[in-house]
Amino acid sequence: MRRRSLALLLAAGSLAACSPRRSGTPAAAATPRAAIADDYRWFAHEPDFSKGFCFTWVQGLTPQQVLGRLHGKELERITWPQLVGAGDGPVGYPDRYFIGVTRVDDWTLIVEDNGDLGVNEQLMRPVSKGTTVVAHHRGADGHGRFLLLRKGTTELDFDPLNPAKASGSRAAELAPMLASVGFGADNDPARPMEAAFALTERLTGMTMTQELLRTNTYLFTVVPRPRG
Repeated sequence: MRRRSLALLLAAGSLAACSPRRSGTPAAAATPRAAIADDYRWFAHEPDFSKGFCFTWVQGLTPQQVLGRLHGKELERITWPQLVGAGDGPVGYPDRYFIGVTRVDDWTLIVEDNGDLGVNEQLMRPVSKGTTVVAHHRGADGHGRFLLLRKGTTELDFDPLNPAKASGSRAAELAPMLASVGFGADNDPARPMEAAFALTERLTGMTMTQELLRTNTYLFTVVPRPRG
C-alpha cells in the first residue's frame, strides 16, 4: 500500500511539473526558486560524466571535517579538468575511492567521476552524524541511487529510474516533492537524472551550475573502501 500511495502521489504531481513556469513577482524573485527537472537540462549534454557520477552534499562540515570522518588522505588541490579529465574514476583501484572535495557556502560538496562513495552507507552514516547528507549517484547503465541521510537515519532512498519504490522514514512525506520536481512527468530518458538534481537543490537550497563546478578548486583525496 505504501508503494502504491507513492506512485499515486507521483502521478498526480507530474501534472503540476508539466505546467509552464511563470515569472515571479519582484518579491517572489527574492526567495529561493522551486527547482524542477527543466532547470538541469544542461547536465544531459555534459560530456565529463558519460560513465557515471556521484554528487554528495554534507551540511555544516568543512571539507577537512568530512575527510576526517571518511579517513581520507588529501593528495593535492586540483581544478575541474584535472578531476574529471580521465573519465574513469576509481577503475583499477578496488580498495579505494578517489574524490574531489570543495566548500560551497555552508555545505561541503563531494564530486566523483564514475564513483559511488556518496551512496555507500557504511561510509556515509558516520559522516551524517549530527548533520544531513544528500547524495545522487548514477551508473553507466542509467540506474543509480538517491540517498538522504540525517543523523545516521535513512530518510529517503530510491533509484531515480524507479521513484515509486522510494523507501525511508520520510518517503511518504517527500513523495509530493518528487512529483513536483518532475519524476514521472514524461518518458524522456534524461528526465529522472534532471529531476534528481532538482530534488537535491530543493533539499539543500544549493543550485548546481556548470560555473560552480568548473570554477571551484577541489581537494583530490583518496578514501579507503570498506571491506565486505
